[in-house]
Amino acid sequence: MHALKRFREALASYDRALAARPDDAGTLSNRGATLRELGRFEEAVASCECALALRPDNAEALLNRGVALSELKRFDDALASYDRALAARPDDTEALSNRGAALHELGRFEEAVASYDRALALQPDYSEAHSNRCSALNALKRFKEGFAMALIGTGDIR
Repeated sequence: MHALKRFREALASYDRALAARPDDAGTLSNRGATLRELGRFEEAVASCECALALRPDNAEALLNRGVALSELKRFDDALASYDRALAARPDDTEALSNRGAALHELGRFEEAVASYDRALALQPDYSEAHSNRCSALNALKRFKEGFAMALIGTGDIR
């Protein structure tokens, strides 16, 4: 149901599954992602933290937790969550890109660019990372580099 964007139904399914198996870290993490999609960010964090109590290195729960924390504007906590996710899964391009976004929000633009660079080295066509990298470069007043990066991201280099 989650993949179909039927989040209320997905949440009900996860809750039924957890009634039968309350210690299923994967279901708790997926429930957290669904709660996040429903805009219930505090509950999403709590569900992910339950998953992490069971499996502290669950990269998906750490990633889901980080996204929910970012929505709550708790960027330091989100960054810590992304860093833990990357310790478990170093080549996770989504975690790298989201880490860059958290660093950007914290005004740590050079580090944000480095995080986006790592994501793009792994997945060169990651458009969100390209766009966010341009934004970080602009914040650093590296406009030419940001403009060139924007062209690379759109494939419009001549």
